[in-house]
Amino acid sequence: MKKLLFIATVLSTVLSFTSCNEDAPIPMIWEFSNYDREAVSAVYAPDFVNQVAITASPDYSGDITLKCTNYRQVSIIPDYVTGTSDNVEVGYTVSKIDDTTIKVTFKPIEKATDESIYGHVIIEGINGRDTNSTNISIGRVKK
Repeated sequence: MKKLLFIATVLSTVLSFTSCNEDAPIPMIWEFSNYDREAVSAVYAPDFVNQVAITASPDYSGDITLKCTNYRQVSIIPDYVTGTSDNVEVGYTVSKIDDTTIKVTFKPIEKATDESIYGHVIIEGINGRDTNSTNISIGRVKK
């Protein structure tokens, strides 16, 4: 009887662990386009806290477009209403282009120090009942 109870306990534990993995949200997948690859560095790494990292020099002026390929609706947090997020200190604006696409627009900034400067934006994705988010780190780095 103890063997049967032990086997039942192990089996239920294994099933509960495997069912938790199925409930985990699917990471948002991003594609980059319409940007100067010489001036802007864009990296997608879903296993890190800042899953998307974008950097440009402080004097850069231009755009980069990000498209989420696996969620039907994206929103910029915390600004659901206007669909934009501004960071004057770091010199960028993130705006929603359509349901799955956002654009980061860089404006030149003056840097008083030699240190890099960063801002962060959270993008939420919704696909039916599934939701997830992506942390985007946007930096100005002296080259």
